[in-house]
Amino acid sequence: MNKKIFLLIILLFTVIFSHFYNKHKIMIYKRQITRLYESYKSYKEVNLFLINQNCKLNSRERIQKLAFEKLDMIYPEDNQNVYTIKMDRKKETFCLIDYIVPSVEALND
Repeated sequence: MNKKIFLLIILLFTVIFSHFYNKHKIMIYKRQITRLYESYKSYKEVNLFLINQNCKLNSRERIQKLAFEKLDMIYPEDNQNVYTIKMDRKKETFCLIDYIVPSVEALND
């Protein structure tokens, strides 16, 4: 009889300990998830800011301004003959092609 009571007491303490231990772990994980979610949101905002800055730096107006200043290229008011400048990712070279001149000149940088 004495052993059964002792066993029940140990079992009860084990169940209580497990219950509170699990609650504690759940709270710890919840705090970690909250922290990770906040850092994810901040990284997302920084990424959006950097994408906007990249778009501004690669905009047609900026490229036209740099081409005018550095290469003395002139762009007309209408964009009918001006095409998008593309990067060749395999060779990692940059090529400006001027479609305004009938002879199609290529400038390698």
